[in-house]
Amino acid sequence: MKKYLQYGAFALAAALLLTGIQPATAQDKEQDGAKLYTALCASCHTPTPGKMMGKPVDGLVAGMEKVKNMESPTGPLIKMKAVLTPLTEAQIKNIAEYLNQLK
Repeated sequence: MKKYLQYGAFALAAALLLTGIQPATAQDKEQDGAKLYTALCASCHTPTPGKMMGKPVDGLVAGMEKVKNMESPTGPLIKMKAVLTPLTEAQIKNIAEYLNQLK
């Protein structure tokens, strides 16, 4: 399992570099949040994630951080942890802010 997470984190980092996704600046937080969500999350959560749309940013961040810090995730949480692990706090917050503004 540990090798899977290491491989997943490496593959994600490579994908981020190849797609040009960088940590967000204050100017383009919303755009970067949308790019990150589309590139990393939408394949499992759909492009319009009804259950997460408009939710408070703090709650969304807390949920992602909980999965990111799980000791032994199971099922789909294994993939989600691998996706979240290399992300910075700012990137996670940008994704949460993007989801928050969706209606």
